[in-house]
Amino acid sequence: MDATTSPGLSERWAGIGAAGEVGLLAVQLWMVELPFTRPVATSRSTHRRRPLVLVRVIGNHGREPVEGWGECAALADTTYDTEDARRSFALLRHALVPGLIDLAPRAGRRVPRPSELGGIRRAAPDATLAFAALEMAVADLHLRVSGQSLAGFLGVAGRSVPVGAVLGRAESTEALVAEVAALVAQGIARVKLKVGPGWDLEPVAAVRGAFPDLAIQADANGAYRPTDADHLVGLDRFGLLCIEQPLDPTDLEGHARLAGRMATPVCLDESLDSPRSVRQALAMGACSVVCIKPARLGGLGAALEVVETCSAEGVPLWMGGMYESGYARGVNATFAALPGFAWPGDLQPSRTYLDADLVPPPALRRDGTDGALTVEVPDGPGLGPPPDLDRLEAYEITRCWLEVPRG
Repeated sequence: MDATTSPGLSERWAGIGAAGEVGLLAVQLWMVELPFTRPVATSRSTHRRRPLVLVRVIGNHGREPVEGWGECAALADTTYDTEDARRSFALLRHALVPGLIDLAPRAGRRVPRPSELGGIRRAAPDATLAFAALEMAVADLHLRVSGQSLAGFLGVAGRSVPVGAVLGRAESTEALVAEVAALVAQGIARVKLKVGPGWDLEPVAAVRGAFPDLAIQADANGAYRPTDADHLVGLDRFGLLCIEQPLDPTDLEGHARLAGRMATPVCLDESLDSPRSVRQALAMGACSVVCIKPARLGGLGAALEVVETCSAEGVPLWMGGMYESGYARGVNATFAALPGFAWPGDLQPSRTYLDADLVPPPALRRDGTDGALTVEVPDGPGLGPPPDLDRLEAYEITRCWLEVPRG
C-alpha cells in the first residue's frame, strides 16, 4: 500500500478483518499497576504508579486459537478524563464486553471487524477510553489472523520515527535544565515542558537559554484562565513549537481568542475527544496544531479519520502520550510514521518512565545525519509484541473472564 498520502486511511481501516471469519470464545480483562521510575508531577496532580487495563479477546480461526490485545489509556484518577482506570475496567466488564458477546450467542460466532463496533459503543457512549481498548484488541486479533502488522497495513513498515520526551515540574530550574541536558545527550529531538501558574516563563527561559536550537513545546493541561492571556503572550519570545491546552478543555472560544493574540501556535489535546470535536476546533480557530491521542479521540479508527482531516487541511499533527506501556506506545509509534506528523511525538521508550514493562523494549537507533534518537515501528503480525502473561501476573490487581455462552 502507498502511504505517501493520507486519504484512504479510513478505507484501509475498514478493510481490517476481511481476511476471514474469527470465532469469539471469550474476553479476559486485566488490571495491573506498574511503578513509575519517579513521580510524574503536572500542574494538576502527581502520579506515582501507572494502573493499566488490558483487554484480551480470545477466539479461533478454523481450528487455530487466536487472540488480540488492547490497552486502555485511563489514568489513576479523573484529572484529565472522566474515566479513571477502575471506571474503564467496570465499563468494559459490564457494558462493552457484554455488547461484544451479545453478537455471539453461541461459541464460534464471528468477531466483528473493528470498523463494525459502533453499535457496541452505544452501550456506553461516554466510555471513550474503554471502547478504544476493546477496539484495539479486536483490530490486533484480526491483523494477527491475516498475518499482517498494523505498520504494513498502513504502509509504514520498516520505518523509524524521532523520539520526543516529556518533563514534569522539577525541584528547580537548574534541575530542569540538567534533565533536559541528559535527554539531549541521548538524542531526544524535542522536549515538552509541563507548565502552569507559577512554573512557566522562568523554567522555559532557562531551557531555551541553555539550548537555543532545541525544539520545545509547553503543555499546560488546561491550567490557565482567559484572564492569563497577557501573561501567556510572554511565552512568544521563546520560539516554542506550540503551547498545548492552555485553557479549560470546554473553552474553545477562549482558545480561539488566545490564538488570535499569540504568535506561538495553540495546540489542543484534552478538548479533542472525537473527529467531530477536531473539526469544530479547527473551524473556530481554537487551534492550529492537533495532538493525536487515539484513545482520547475514540480509538484507532477515529484517529485515522482525524489524520485524514488534518492532512487535507494542512494542519500539523504530532503524537501525544499517556504514559502507556510499551505495547500501546508501539502503536503510537506506528501512527507517528504516517504522513502529516510534523514533529517528534511523546515516544520516549516506556522503560524511561516505568520501572517495569509488559513487552520487550523497542529497537532504538541514532540517526546518522543529526544524531537524533529514533524508534522503529513494531513489525510482525498484529499491533506489536503482545503483553507477557507472567509480567501481567506479577503486577496484577484484578482480572476477570467473560465467556461466550455455549449452546
